[in-house]
Amino acid sequence: MVYERMRYQPSAPIVFTGNYGLCLGIIMGAHACNGLTEEEAATERAHLAMLVALHDMQTGGCACP
Repeated sequence: MVYERMRYQPSAPIVFTGNYGLCLGIIMGAHACNGLTEEEAATERAHLAMLVALHDMQTGGCACP
């Protein structure tokens, strides 16, 4: 799962950014197709934001625009 790669594997910023985009696309697509409720999508986006914050703390920089 992409979440696991983002959480456990240190990666170059471009790889992290690609994984971030993939995760966000899955979340937004699932919500658009009614596969996730608004609350579930918000929870998943918050989880993704926490992973971005963790990455930023570990690398000392922002990986996403």
